[in-house]
Amino acid sequence: MSHTNIVSRKFSRIPYLLKLLSIVFVFLFLFGTLIHLIEPDNFPKITDGIWWVIVTISTIGYGDYAPKTLAGRIIGTILILTGVGILTSYFASIAKVAISKEEQFLNGTKIFNGSNHYIIVGWNERSKTIIEEIHERRHEQAIVLIDNTLRQHPLPRTNIHFVHGRATVDDVLLKANIREASLVLITTDFKQNEMQTDMFSILTLLAVKGLNPNVYCLVEILTQEQKENARRAGADGLVETNKFASEYILHFLLSGKAVEIQGEWFGIHIAELAMQHEWAHLTFQQLSNLLLEQDILLIGIMRGGKRRLKPPAHSPLQANDSLLIMAESY
Repeated sequence: MSHTNIVSRKFSRIPYLLKLLSIVFVFLFLFGTLIHLIEPDNFPKITDGIWWVIVTISTIGYGDYAPKTLAGRIIGTILILTGVGILTSYFASIAKVAISKEEQFLNGTKIFNGSNHYIIVGWNERSKTIIEEIHERRHEQAIVLIDNTLRQHPLPRTNIHFVHGRATVDDVLLKANIREASLVLITTDFKQNEMQTDMFSILTLLAVKGLNPNVYCLVEILTQEQKENARRAGADGLVETNKFASEYILHFLLSGKAVEIQGEWFGIHIAELAMQHEWAHLTFQQLSNLLLEQDILLIGIMRGGKRRLKPPAHSPLQANDSLLIMAESY
């Protein structure tokens, strides 16, 4: 292979913007040097010539430097006809790259390059609540969402990174930078039957552990049959959604306490309990201890329409707060 071909191949590997920027610099230096050689009295330094080239092709035209000779004006004419186009192409290319990056971010095709991030697999009400809570409480924590059903980023106005695809595919996990992740949460998809859902979760777990054996994996499991399989596949923690929900509902059916089902978090049904007058002066820790004596687990509060899970232990409760509870099972 000839030396020319080798140089050509190496140049072709350079990013397009860097190539274009190199051409702009060569162009500035070439015309700046040329006008300095043609009119050394008017442009005593090469830097004066380069400054004139920059001002001219950017169409600013300060007028502090201008060619006086016929040859200099011919150079200036050539510069205007060619230089403006080169500079416009450069800035247009920058804008195109920026738009392309934004499209990749929205479509879920952009590679995540951060580290120590959380990866959440599956977009549903549980994962949405978890992401929003983490984002609100620990804004600096990087989060990557992997989902195959979404066509666009579900939270485009946040710094949450979205990767479109199945988490069982290595390329998708690598886009999420699985090797640098600190935690992976695999949620279930209730649109499928329970056995298929658990099998997909375990397959995802195997793919994750195959690329990063040390990452902490929390897996949501629906069936008792797949619980041990998930542990064998390397699950560091299990969330048994159906078991928690059943025990919670059973407890309140047997206890006869009137509660309203508020929603789901991690597959656990959370109940909202009205604040009683005698509780309003207590701290969160004091009321938590009091309710534990009644086999009721206090996990958070609703204040001003916002859910706050596990607030500071010594934070005082307010009369208009609602309590978020989950009772211990019998």
